[in-house]
Amino acid sequence: MGKQSERDYGRRARIGMITPQANPTVEPEMSVLLPAGVSMLTTRCTSQGEPRQRFLNYFRQLDQTLASFDTLPLDAVGFACTASSYLLDEGEEAAATKSLEAKFGYPLITASSAIDLALQFLQAERIALACPYPSWLLEDAQAYWRKQGYLIIDSISVQPEMGDTRAIYDVSGKEAGALMSRHYETVNEPFDAIVITGTGMPALRAICDLQEETGVPVFNSNLALAWACLRASCTEPGDRSPTPGFPLLGGWREHLSLL
Repeated sequence: MGKQSERDYGRRARIGMITPQANPTVEPEMSVLLPAGVSMLTTRCTSQGEPRQRFLNYFRQLDQTLASFDTLPLDAVGFACTASSYLLDEGEEAAATKSLEAKFGYPLITASSAIDLALQFLQAERIALACPYPSWLLEDAQAYWRKQGYLIIDSISVQPEMGDTRAIYDVSGKEAGALMSRHYETVNEPFDAIVITGTGMPALRAICDLQEETGVPVFNSNLALAWACLRASCTEPGDRSPTPGFPLLGGWREHLSLL
Protein backbone atom coordinates (compact mmCIF):
# COMPACT_ATOMS: atom_id res chain seq x y z
CA MET A 1 0.00 0.00 0.00
CA GLY A 2 2.79 2.49 0.93
CA LYS A 3 1.86 6.02 -0.07
CA GLN A 4 -1.68 4.91 -0.94
CA SER A 5 -2.49 4.28 2.72
CA GLU A 6 -1.36 7.83 3.55
CA ARG A 7 -3.96 9.41 1.25
CA ASP A 8 -6.94 11.13 2.81
CA TYR A 9 -9.10 9.72 0.00
CA GLY A 10 -8.46 6.73 -2.22
CA ARG A 11 -6.35 4.95 0.39
CA ARG A 12 -6.78 1.67 -1.50
CA ALA A 13 -6.71 2.97 -5.07
CA ARG A 14 -7.32 5.95 -7.29
CA ILE A 15 -9.09 4.99 -10.49
CA GLY A 16 -9.21 7.51 -13.31
CA MET A 17 -12.25 7.32 -15.57
CA ILE A 18 -12.62 8.83 -19.04
CA THR A 19 -16.19 9.24 -20.16
CA PRO A 20 -17.78 10.76 -23.29
CA GLN A 21 -18.71 14.41 -22.94
CA ALA A 22 -22.49 14.10 -22.47
CA ASN A 23 -22.58 10.70 -20.73
CA PRO A 24 -24.60 10.94 -17.46
CA THR A 25 -24.34 7.26 -16.49
CA VAL A 26 -20.72 6.25 -15.94
CA GLU A 27 -20.06 8.18 -12.72
CA PRO A 28 -23.30 7.18 -10.93
CA GLU A 29 -22.91 3.49 -11.78
CA MET A 30 -19.22 3.49 -10.83
CA SER A 31 -20.08 5.16 -7.53
CA VAL A 32 -21.93 2.03 -6.41
CA LEU A 33 -19.75 -0.53 -8.22
CA LEU A 34 -16.37 0.49 -6.82
CA PRO A 35 -15.60 -0.60 -3.24
CA ALA A 36 -14.95 1.51 -0.17
CA GLY A 37 -11.51 3.07 -0.10
CA VAL A 38 -11.33 3.44 -3.89
CA SER A 39 -11.63 6.94 -5.34
CA MET A 40 -12.87 7.58 -8.86
CA LEU A 41 -11.62 10.70 -10.63
CA THR A 42 -13.04 11.58 -14.01
CA THR A 43 -12.20 13.54 -17.11
CA ARG A 44 -14.22 13.86 -20.30
CA CYS A 45 -13.34 13.26 -23.92
CA THR A 46 -14.79 15.84 -26.27
CA SER A 47 -15.43 16.00 -29.99
CA GLN A 48 -17.95 17.39 -32.44
CA GLY A 49 -19.37 16.09 -35.69
CA GLU A 50 -21.29 13.01 -36.74
CA PRO A 51 -21.40 10.03 -34.36
CA ARG A 52 -18.94 7.71 -36.11
CA GLN A 53 -16.21 10.35 -36.28
CA ARG A 54 -16.96 11.50 -32.76
CA PHE A 55 -16.39 8.00 -31.37
CA LEU A 56 -13.16 7.64 -33.32
CA ASN A 57 -11.93 11.00 -32.06
CA TYR A 58 -12.63 10.02 -28.47
CA PHE A 59 -10.11 7.19 -28.77
CA ARG A 60 -7.59 8.79 -31.10
CA GLN A 61 -7.36 11.87 -28.88
CA LEU A 62 -6.80 9.89 -25.69
CA ASP A 63 -3.28 11.27 -25.40
CA GLN A 64 -4.71 14.77 -24.87
CA THR A 65 -7.48 13.53 -22.60
CA LEU A 66 -5.12 11.61 -20.35
CA ALA A 67 -2.90 14.68 -20.15
CA SER A 68 -5.79 16.51 -18.49
CA PHE A 69 -5.08 14.44 -15.35
CA ASP A 70 -1.74 16.29 -15.26
CA THR A 71 0.45 14.96 -12.40
CA LEU A 72 -2.38 13.21 -10.53
CA PRO A 73 -1.05 9.80 -9.38
CA LEU A 74 -3.45 7.13 -10.64
CA ASP A 75 -3.40 3.37 -10.14
CA ALA A 76 -5.40 2.59 -13.31
CA VAL A 77 -7.54 4.44 -15.83
CA GLY A 78 -10.68 3.20 -17.58
CA PHE A 79 -11.84 4.41 -20.98
CA ALA A 80 -15.62 4.26 -20.63
CA CYS A 81 -16.69 4.29 -24.28
CA THR A 82 -17.29 0.88 -25.82
CA ALA A 83 -18.50 2.18 -29.17
CA SER A 84 -15.11 3.68 -30.08
CA SER A 85 -13.47 0.25 -30.05
CA TYR A 86 -16.02 -1.15 -32.48
CA LEU A 87 -15.01 1.37 -35.14
CA LEU A 88 -11.21 1.23 -34.92
CA ASP A 89 -8.93 -0.41 -37.44
CA GLU A 90 -7.90 -3.94 -36.49
CA GLY A 91 -5.03 -3.89 -34.01
CA GLU A 92 -5.28 -0.14 -33.41
CA GLU A 93 -6.86 -0.41 -29.97
CA ALA A 94 -4.21 -2.73 -28.52
CA ALA A 95 -1.27 -0.86 -30.06
CA ALA A 96 -2.44 2.57 -28.93
CA THR A 97 -3.29 1.34 -25.43
CA LYS A 98 0.18 -0.16 -25.00
CA SER A 99 1.83 3.07 -26.17
CA LEU A 100 -0.29 5.24 -23.85
CA GLU A 101 0.44 3.01 -20.87
CA ALA A 102 4.16 3.36 -21.50
CA LYS A 103 3.87 7.14 -21.78
CA PHE A 104 1.68 7.79 -18.73
CA GLY A 105 2.86 4.99 -16.46
CA TYR A 106 -0.39 3.34 -15.42
CA PRO A 107 -2.69 0.62 -16.81
CA LEU A 108 -5.25 1.87 -19.34
CA ILE A 109 -8.31 -0.36 -19.64
CA THR A 110 -10.81 0.16 -22.45
CA ALA A 111 -14.41 -0.84 -21.85
CA SER A 112 -14.21 -3.37 -24.68
CA SER A 113 -11.06 -5.00 -23.29
CA ALA A 114 -12.76 -5.14 -19.88
CA ILE A 115 -15.71 -7.00 -21.41
CA ASP A 116 -13.31 -9.41 -23.10
CA LEU A 117 -11.48 -10.05 -19.81
CA ALA A 118 -14.78 -10.61 -18.00
CA LEU A 119 -15.99 -13.09 -20.62
CA GLN A 120 -12.71 -15.00 -20.36
CA PHE A 121 -12.98 -15.02 -16.57
CA LEU A 122 -16.53 -16.38 -16.82
CA GLN A 123 -15.47 -18.88 -19.50
CA ALA A 124 -18.30 -17.58 -21.66
CA GLU A 125 -18.02 -18.25 -25.38
CA ARG A 126 -21.66 -18.08 -26.49
CA ILE A 127 -22.98 -14.61 -25.79
CA ALA A 128 -26.16 -12.60 -26.13
CA LEU A 129 -25.50 -8.98 -26.98
CA ALA A 130 -27.78 -6.13 -25.90
CA CYS A 131 -27.28 -2.41 -26.50
CA PRO A 132 -28.92 1.01 -26.95
CA TYR A 133 -27.14 1.51 -30.29
CA PRO A 134 -28.57 2.32 -33.71
CA SER A 135 -28.55 -0.64 -36.10
CA TRP A 136 -25.33 0.37 -37.88
CA LEU A 137 -23.37 0.45 -34.62
CA LEU A 138 -24.86 -2.84 -33.41
CA GLU A 139 -23.57 -4.42 -36.63
CA ASP A 140 -20.08 -3.09 -35.89
CA ALA A 141 -20.33 -4.43 -32.34
CA GLN A 142 -21.31 -7.87 -33.59
CA ALA A 143 -18.40 -7.92 -36.04
CA TYR A 144 -15.98 -6.86 -33.29
CA TRP A 145 -16.96 -9.65 -30.93
CA ARG A 146 -16.93 -12.26 -33.66
CA LYS A 147 -13.35 -11.24 -34.45
CA GLN A 148 -12.55 -11.75 -30.77
CA GLY A 149 -13.69 -15.36 -31.14
CA TYR A 150 -17.14 -15.23 -29.54
CA LEU A 151 -20.29 -16.79 -30.93
CA ILE A 152 -23.12 -14.26 -31.01
CA ILE A 153 -26.22 -16.30 -30.18
CA ASP A 154 -28.55 -13.32 -30.09
CA SER A 155 -28.44 -9.54 -30.31
CA ILE A 156 -30.91 -6.78 -29.59
CA SER A 157 -30.93 -2.99 -29.69
CA VAL A 158 -33.48 -1.15 -27.60
CA GLN A 159 -33.35 1.82 -29.99
CA PRO A 160 -32.35 0.53 -33.46
CA GLU A 161 -33.69 3.58 -35.32
CA MET A 162 -31.73 6.12 -33.28
CA GLY A 163 -30.14 8.98 -35.21
CA ASP A 164 -27.75 11.00 -33.06
CA THR A 165 -26.18 8.55 -30.61
CA ARG A 166 -26.42 11.16 -27.84
CA ALA A 167 -30.02 9.91 -27.58
CA ILE A 168 -28.55 6.86 -25.82
CA TYR A 169 -28.33 9.01 -22.71
CA ASP A 170 -32.09 9.48 -22.67
CA VAL A 171 -32.86 5.75 -22.76
CA SER A 172 -34.84 4.67 -19.71
CA GLY A 173 -33.14 1.85 -17.85
CA LYS A 174 -36.51 0.58 -16.63
CA GLU A 175 -38.02 0.49 -20.11
CA ALA A 176 -34.89 -1.03 -21.64
CA GLY A 177 -34.83 -3.69 -18.94
CA ALA A 178 -38.46 -4.59 -19.55
CA LEU A 179 -37.85 -4.84 -23.31
CA MET A 180 -34.82 -7.08 -22.79
CA SER A 181 -36.74 -9.29 -20.37
CA ARG A 182 -39.53 -9.84 -22.90
CA HIS A 183 -36.99 -10.48 -25.63
CA TYR A 184 -34.98 -13.13 -23.79
CA GLU A 185 -38.15 -15.07 -23.03
CA THR A 186 -38.29 -15.83 -26.77
CA VAL A 187 -34.63 -16.89 -27.21
CA ASN A 188 -34.48 -20.67 -27.21
CA GLU A 189 -30.80 -21.27 -28.02
CA PRO A 190 -28.60 -21.41 -24.89
CA PHE A 191 -25.97 -18.77 -24.20
CA ASP A 192 -23.30 -18.36 -21.51
CA ALA A 193 -23.71 -14.67 -20.67
CA ILE A 194 -25.57 -11.50 -21.58
CA VAL A 195 -23.38 -8.51 -22.39
CA ILE A 196 -25.07 -5.11 -22.26
CA THR A 197 -22.65 -2.98 -24.23
CA GLY A 198 -22.68 0.81 -24.10
CA THR A 199 -21.66 2.85 -21.06
CA GLY A 200 -24.41 5.45 -21.43
CA MET A 201 -27.53 3.36 -20.85
CA PRO A 202 -28.51 2.81 -17.19
CA ALA A 203 -28.42 -0.97 -16.73
CA LEU A 204 -27.64 -2.01 -13.16
CA ARG A 205 -31.24 -2.70 -12.19
CA ALA A 206 -31.79 -4.58 -15.47
CA ILE A 207 -28.72 -6.70 -14.70
CA CYS A 208 -30.26 -7.83 -11.42
CA ASP A 209 -33.58 -8.71 -13.05
CA LEU A 210 -32.10 -10.46 -16.08
CA GLN A 211 -29.77 -12.61 -13.98
CA GLU A 212 -32.72 -13.89 -11.98
CA GLU A 213 -34.80 -14.49 -15.09
CA THR A 214 -32.16 -16.13 -17.31
CA GLY A 215 -29.91 -17.85 -14.79
CA VAL A 216 -26.73 -16.73 -16.61
CA PRO A 217 -24.22 -13.99 -15.76
CA VAL A 218 -25.26 -10.55 -16.97
CA PHE A 219 -23.05 -7.48 -16.96
CA ASN A 220 -22.75 -4.15 -18.72
CA SER A 221 -19.73 -2.18 -19.92
CA ASN A 222 -19.47 -0.21 -16.67
CA LEU A 223 -19.58 -3.28 -14.43
CA ALA A 224 -16.88 -4.98 -16.50
CA LEU A 225 -14.78 -1.82 -16.48
CA ALA A 226 -15.01 -1.36 -12.71
CA TRP A 227 -14.00 -5.01 -12.19
CA ALA A 228 -11.12 -4.83 -14.69
CA CYS A 229 -9.75 -1.57 -13.27
CA LEU A 230 -9.63 -3.07 -9.80
CA ARG A 231 -7.72 -6.04 -11.16
CA ALA A 232 -5.34 -3.83 -13.16
CA SER A 233 -4.58 -1.75 -10.06
CA CYS A 234 -4.08 -4.92 -7.96
CA THR A 235 -6.91 -3.81 -5.66
CA GLU A 236 -8.97 -6.44 -3.86
CA PRO A 237 -12.73 -5.89 -4.24
CA GLY A 238 -13.34 -5.76 -0.49
CA ASP A 239 -17.01 -5.01 0.12
CA ARG A 240 -17.66 -5.60 -3.58
CA SER A 241 -16.39 -9.18 -3.52
CA PRO A 242 -18.37 -11.63 -5.68
CA THR A 243 -21.56 -13.04 -4.22
CA PRO A 244 -23.91 -15.79 -5.47
CA GLY A 245 -25.33 -14.60 -8.79
CA PHE A 246 -22.82 -11.75 -9.08
CA PRO A 247 -19.55 -13.40 -10.16
CA LEU A 248 -17.62 -10.21 -11.02
CA LEU A 249 -18.54 -7.72 -8.30
CA GLY A 250 -21.15 -8.15 -5.59
CA GLY A 251 -22.52 -6.11 -2.73
CA TRP A 252 -23.71 -3.21 -4.87
CA ARG A 253 -27.34 -4.15 -5.46
CA GLU A 254 -28.53 -2.80 -2.11
CA HIS A 255 -26.99 0.58 -2.92
CA LEU A 256 -28.96 1.21 -6.09
CA SER A 257 -31.55 3.23 -4.16
CA LEU A 258 -28.85 5.86 -3.61
CA LEU A 259 -28.62 6.67 -7.32
